Amino acid sequence: MQTLASNFILLHSRFNFKNLQSKITYFQKEKLQGIAIPTKFTFPFSYQPDDLTQLAVEDLQKYLEEDFISNHNFGLDKKKEGWVIGKMFGVLVVRDKNEKLGYLSAFSGKLDGSNDHTKFVPPVFDMLTKNSFFKKEEAIVSAMNDRVEVLEKNENYQNLLVEINTSKENSLKEIFNLKQIAKKNKSERKMQRELQIKVLSEFDYANFEQDLIKQSYRDQHEVKKLTSQWKEKIENLEKEISVFEKEIEVLKNERKEKSSALQNKLFRHYSFLNIKGDKKDLIEIFKETVFERPPAAAGECAAPKLLQFAFQNQLKPISFAEFWWGDSPPSEIRQHKQFYPACSGKCRPILKHMLQGIKLDENPMTKNLAEHKK
Repeated sequence: MQTLASNFILLHSRFNFKNLQSKITYFQKEKLQGIAIPTKFTFPFSYQPDDLTQLAVEDLQKYLEEDFISNHNFGLDKKKEGWVIGKMFGVLVVRDKNEKLGYLSAFSGKLDGSNDHTKFVPPVFDMLTKNSFFKKEEAIVSAMNDRVEVLEKNENYQNLLVEINTSKENSLKEIFNLKQIAKKNKSERKMQRELQIKVLSEFDYANFEQDLIKQSYRDQHEVKKLTSQWKEKIENLEKEISVFEKEIEVLKNERKEKSSALQNKLFRHYSFLNIKGDKKDLIEIFKETVFERPPAAAGECAAPKLLQFAFQNQLKPISFAEFWWGDSPPSEIRQHKQFYPACSGKCRPILKHMLQGIKLDENPMTKNLAEHKK
């Protein structure tokens, strides 16, 4: 049977000793005394960190408290200004090719608008590098956004929108008022008929009735005329507005296509390794899921970053943990220094591929359920 170590593939093209040394933190031998080394890798979606992983976490948290330099506002320093947002951090305990134990560190997403921070592993794909295709094509999409915004804020366009809304409101009021007058006139004509039929001769009443009919036609004509006038005015305004809206729609469709193509291109550049050296990009990975498409920011979490760097640099994964650092976000409850499992929506499909060939701890929930049934 092949051991985990024998499955490692030396990825010469990606190996960078200098980069590795700046990203791995080795444990001091005295601190490892009496600590058991896990024989199976952490089940990432439900776990309690072992003593070795806890040691790595404590060391990273000390670094964050005492030595980490960044303008990012975690909300821990109440005097610090700027938007407050906590972050998920992760540690991956590894063994190098010389059997030395250490750990890698990562954070989810970006910090202070950058992926490049001392001690922390790089992203699977750095879209922020200077002159990258993403930067260039993002600038094109951004320029299209600006053009759409300029058109939408065009003074003539805005004036037309105000005018058409005002015209629609006024047309309804004026037509309604004129119809009310016509309705009142009709009621008065009815009363006149009832009165005059009693006092007028048949000949005079016939002439009187013809005059009332003319009045009725006149009222109907006035309503139709006013309705037609407002309709024509509103249609003319709509034609003028459509010139702007067609141009805006063309730009938005072009922007949508450009943005979608850029996103797909980006997804293709997020190519994930596993211990056997197999590669899969985000499109391939999420094609097998219910949604069939990667969610936004897939691959930017700590766990995939850590495993990718380990596989690229001939490091054997031993154990893993993620914890929250800073204030809780508005959308969910996160507690400072609290451990959390890898996310299901973004990470589960990716880690399913990346952890192939690695023996995992049993899912604690499955284990507890099995024990409960005994």
